[in-house]
Amino acid sequence: MSRRRFHVPGELIHENIAILPREQAHHLRHVLRLQEGDAVEIFDGEGAGYSGRVRCLGDDVHVENLVGMSPPEKDQPPVILAQALIKADRFEWILQKGTELGVSEFIPLEARFSDARIAESRIAGRMERWQRIVREASRQSCRFSIPEIRKPMTLAQLLSLDELSRFRGFFLHENASERWSSPAPVAPGYVLCIGPEGGWHPSEADAAASAGFGLYHLGPRILRAETAALAAVTLLQFQIANYRLQTDKA
Repeated sequence: MSRRRFHVPGELIHENIAILPREQAHHLRHVLRLQEGDAVEIFDGEGAGYSGRVRCLGDDVHVENLVGMSPPEKDQPPVILAQALIKADRFEWILQKGTELGVSEFIPLEARFSDARIAESRIAGRMERWQRIVREASRQSCRFSIPEIRKPMTLAQLLSLDELSRFRGFFLHENASERWSSPAPVAPGYVLCIGPEGGWHPSEADAAASAGFGLYHLGPRILRAETAALAAVTLLQFQIANYRLQTDKA
């Protein structure tokens, strides 16, 4: 069923009827070759998902008789991945796989040692491409929500965000004295900071520690940025799921 999922913005869903955007309608009719009455799923990208049946009205495609579905990520605390900018293909791979692993928001960071920079004139186009990647990854991985992607910012700007002040922060740093091995403490949400290929500058690590982030390393091996990012997300998601399982059993 994962190939028969379509993203339909909430403003196109009314009274148990969803109107597929033109691109999605073309994909349904001419790529998947679905027919009138076929069962499909849709999601609005904001946490709601539905099953329904295809109805073709001229060039338009509707999904009717919508039935709400329970999202797999229901009640899960947000996990924000603040990833230092790296080469474009590797950064996009992180967006795709991070979405599949349940990241709720991505924050591209302009770190001191980042080997990739994005000119202001190119940010809009780059973000449009990034949003297509996470939208498709959300569809493929049966998510009902699409991760938010913020405009690139500096670490200082990230650390000053008031809305993240209640979240638990993890700053992954190869020179940290403590290995990340203990379970993540319960928190309203989590922020993972992953550095560039050149690592963090000592001043960046000091700033993160001063802001209350825990500084950790992932073991004796030196990992590529994209490997560290997905290893950290996987570890954190496992800890969150394990805590919830133990809580449910109690």
